[in-house]
Amino acid sequence: MQPPPKQLTQAMVDVWVKTTRGIFSFGQICYELNVESREAKASMRTILNRLEDTGKIKRMPGQGLYRRINEELIPIDWQNAQVNLLALKFPFGLEEFVKIYPKSIIILAGTKNVGKTAWLYNFVALNMQRFKGSLDLYNSETSPQQMLERFAPLNIPKPAPFTVYERYDDFADVIHPAHISVIDYLDPNSEVYLVGTEIDAIFRKLTSGVAVIGLQKPPPTVVWVKGQRTTFERDLAYGGGFTAKRACLYISLGKTLKLVYVKTPKQPHTNYANMQWTYNIAEDGIHFENIQRYYGEEEEQKREEE
Repeated sequence: MQPPPKQLTQAMVDVWVKTTRGIFSFGQICYELNVESREAKASMRTILNRLEDTGKIKRMPGQGLYRRINEELIPIDWQNAQVNLLALKFPFGLEEFVKIYPKSIIILAGTKNVGKTAWLYNFVALNMQRFKGSLDLYNSETSPQQMLERFAPLNIPKPAPFTVYERYDDFADVIHPAHISVIDYLDPNSEVYLVGTEIDAIFRKLTSGVAVIGLQKPPPTVVWVKGQRTTFERDLAYGGGFTAKRACLYISLGKTLKLVYVKTPKQPHTNYANMQWTYNIAEDGIHFENIQRYYGEEEEQKREEE
């Protein structure tokens, strides 16, 4: 015989509300507190109204939606902060253009099969000794066998001075807040509007660490202008501007490698946005070759004429 459900009390609801994050629904709290009867649900509405009146929760747009009011403030002791730039190395020598502080997000957005994984693996190889034991690679792309083959040309020592984990989502739940976390890659499937939310959760988890996040870009758009075929390549990944909100460095990989956004340039008052490089991927599938600055088709034509 099932024991009767506990009588709903204000204290039970208070504890539940204090442990929740974000928006919750009337149905959700009733389900989790085993509130089923008409009388218990009426009591729940009374308690929620009381919490709203006392400023503990806020009613949100939509039927039966609420949010806990979080009044916690964490002071920032900025005057005693140590200026501690992270000596990260990047493929293409991008460290010449950007300063990376602790608690930073770096985005690499690329179309399919343009070298996102190669770029991320090179980043790991360039930093594995300097950040030995505190560099983590989260893989959702390859099998162990394929990873072994792709890493082979980079001469990774055995045992590797970094850790590789299989992970597909909810990265903020597992990343170490003080490590260099490389995510290959963050795939929201069809729910692209959630990419920004996931990146924000990762940013909030970081303390002194950095997250380097690979994202997928939409394929180039082909249009015809006055009978001429023209290809437009987007800079931002699926999710658009929401993917750039937290980024201190946003890199777009496609026909060229492009610096879309540099929040903390190495040289003050210098705008490195839209700097581009052409490149080839070597036959080993992992090294970048023939890296050259690219100034756009019109500028390149002028240089050739000169």
